[in-house]
Amino acid sequence: MTVSEAIEVAKGHLTTVLPELAASFQIEELETPPYRSNWSFTFSALPASGEASSALAQLLRQRRVTKSVEIDAESGALISIKNAVA
Repeated sequence: MTVSEAIEVAKGHLTTVLPELAASFQIEELETPPYRSNWSFTFSALPASGEASSALAQLLRQRRVTKSVEIDAESGALISIKNAVA
């Protein structure tokens, strides 16, 4: 599996779990599997803001959502989706 293919597969798994953020996920980090059998990725997204909401709600929406995704390097099977460690 190429890097581009692996990114799309990982993003697809993440989109299935968090469809409301699908359009805004961007890749931040990746680890290729030279000696491992898994790809590891870190994606981030900013939740969309609503029309009418309080200042506090808008501030909370500005928090970036960051997720780590791990897939099998050969099959693309999902291994894990976790909150990324800051």
